[in-house]
Amino acid sequence: MRHLLVIGLATLSLAHSAQAHVVFNEGEARAGSFYTAQLRVMHGCDGAATNKVTVHIPVGVTRVTPRAISGWTVEVAMVPLDEPILLHGFEVTEVVGSVTWSGGSFPDYSYEEFEIRMMLPETPGARLDFPVHQGCESGELRWDDIAGEGEDPWALVDCFRKTGP
Repeated sequence: MRHLLVIGLATLSLAHSAQAHVVFNEGEARAGSFYTAQLRVMHGCDGAATNKVTVHIPVGVTRVTPRAISGWTVEVAMVPLDEPILLHGFEVTEVVGSVTWSGGSFPDYSYEEFEIRMMLPETPGARLDFPVHQGCESGELRWDDIAGEGEDPWALVDCFRKTGP
């Protein structure tokens, strides 16, 4: 038996997940473990190059570390916790709320990968959504519609913890 923690990348509401344009690369990870999310942004905005990507981190995800990409600036925005938590014996009062890459660029006809290493919460069966805002030379795309109950979320990563021997 396995317990699932579903991580969905929030995206536009289209009929089928094969149409997703911002997706996670890997298909599964363990709840309560470190996970390196490889986020693929598959194109620009109606012909315009992408020059900014912001990923919003859901509550419960900790120890977020973005990968530096040559030619891009990466920034993290911290958010205070309602109650402090202990991580490896240290009291933590704030966590990363979002990660933004900016200053670089890739054309509409190509894609780029953005990586974030994070500690997933120990909550098998819960779903985490990661809204993404994609800025372009002209316009933006907001990949932040959340799939409802029973709907097929986009860019699923099944997170599991094996139980038993």
